[in-house]
Amino acid sequence: MASDKLDNCPEKLPRYSNHDGYLVAGGFPVDGFRSALKYQAQDNDLFIVTYPKCGTTWTQHIVYLILNDGVPLPPDQRLDVVFPHLEEVGKEFIEKKGTILGGYRLIKTHLPYSLVSKNPKAKYIFVTRNPKDCVVSFFHHTVGFPKHYDFAEGKFDTYFNLFLDGKVDHGDYFEFLREALDSKDDHNVLFLRYETGRKNTREYILQIASFLDNSIYPGRLLADNEKILNQVLEHSSLDSMKKDPRRWCSDRTGYQPFIRSGSTGGWRELLSEEQAVKLQKRLDDLFSNEELEYLGEHYN
Repeated sequence: MASDKLDNCPEKLPRYSNHDGYLVAGGFPVDGFRSALKYQAQDNDLFIVTYPKCGTTWTQHIVYLILNDGVPLPPDQRLDVVFPHLEEVGKEFIEKKGTILGGYRLIKTHLPYSLVSKNPKAKYIFVTRNPKDCVVSFFHHTVGFPKHYDFAEGKFDTYFNLFLDGKVDHGDYFEFLREALDSKDDHNVLFLRYETGRKNTREYILQIASFLDNSIYPGRLLADNEKILNQVLEHSSLDSMKKDPRRWCSDRTGYQPFIRSGSTGGWRELLSEEQAVKLQKRLDDLFSNEELEYLGEHYN
C-alpha cells in the first residue's frame, strides 16, 4: 500500500497508509483494514461508531462498566482486546475471538457509517465531539504515537490544514458527522454528544443503559441506592481512567498520556481564532441552523 507523505511539501507530515483513498495510521495492518470492510454485522453486535478523539474510549469503558455491573477493566487487561477495533484486527478476529458481554459482541470502529455493516437487530452507538476540541485532541494523539505516525516533531498548523481538508486518518470529520447525523433517528442507533456527556455524565450513562436494554440495565444501575450507577460514575471518571493507562493503549512514555484532559472548550490552547472560523465554515456549509442547535453550543 502506498504510504504517505505528500509530494513537494517541505513540512513534516504524519505517516499514513492509503487504502484506495482511505487513510489509516501507518502502523495499522493492511490485511485488517481490508478484512474489516467484509465484516457482516450479527444480531448481537454492539458497535461504538466514532470519529477518532470524540469520546470513544470513555464511552467504551462506560458500556463495559454497565454490562459488568460496575466492575472496571482490571489493570492487566487491554480494552482493545475486550472491545476490539474492527479495522485494526479484521473480521476474523471479531468472528472468532470477539468478547461477548451481557449478550453483546463488542466492536469499536472509526469507519464512516456508510462503510459499517448494517443489521437491523445490531445496535450502534454514535458519539460526536465538536471539531475544535477534536482537532486539538487528534493532533496530540498523532504526535504521541511516533511508531504509527512519525510526527513527534510535527507542527499543529500543519496538522490543522490536513484535518480541515479531510487528509488525516479515517478521513473527513465533517462528512463523518453528516452521515452519523443523517442516521440518528434509526431505531437501532443511539446518537450521543460528548459535550453533553461530560456535563451530565449520570444522564449519559443512563441513556446508554436504556439503549442496551431498558428492561434490565437502568433498574440494575439504580437499585440499592444507585450502587452500580455510582460505581460506573467513579470508574469512568477521568481521574480513575488516568490510572493504569496501559488498559487503553500501548506505551506512551515520553509523550502526553492517552487520557489527557477530556475537556470541552479547551481548544484555545492551540487553535487560533482564524482556524476556528474555518472549522465553523465547514459546519455551516454542511449543517442547518437547527442541526447545529441540536448538536449544541460548541458547534456554533
